[in-house]
Amino acid sequence: MVPGHPAPILVAIGGLSGTGKSVLARGLAPSVLPQPGAVELRSDVLRKQLFRVGETDRLPESAYRPEITAQIYEILRQRAVRILSQGHSVVVDAVFAQQAERSGISDAARELNVRFAGLFLVTDLATRLRRIGRRKKDASDATPDIAGLQESYNIGALDWTVIDASGTPEQVLRQSESRIAHCEAP
Repeated sequence: MVPGHPAPILVAIGGLSGTGKSVLARGLAPSVLPQPGAVELRSDVLRKQLFRVGETDRLPESAYRPEITAQIYEILRQRAVRILSQGHSVVVDAVFAQQAERSGISDAARELNVRFAGLFLVTDLATRLRRIGRRKKDASDATPDIAGLQESYNIGALDWTVIDASGTPEQVLRQSESRIAHCEAP
């Protein structure tokens, strides 16, 4: 890190499919200090890279087995650590439905002694379904059926900031920026 420059921060954005994680990540990243903004890491894109397919190609169900998902979260963690170690901020966009996934990314920030902001987006199923239905040429493989299945997920105790994502992308961005601004150093 360069003396006198803002310290990097790790921002993790979680939430079920259709809550607006990627829209928020794209909106946040340019303004996260230090400039030129944060590097975005998206689990959907990483999974496509891992399977060597185009970003908008649909993967088979087998690409979402638990061991593959665990590998994706570990790679996200490793990449975030590498980028943060170089003095750049990172915004990680993934579902983070399991406590172990959330702990893994927050532990990375703690180990590097950088600020961490965990944001978990929530909204109702109807909103999520509408958003998923409007997607065009997107890396996400989420379908309305997957969104319905996610309703039964046991997210467990959330120690991240819960953000109401039912509003406009601008409203969610403002809420999130406010939470990040009040994020304390480790």
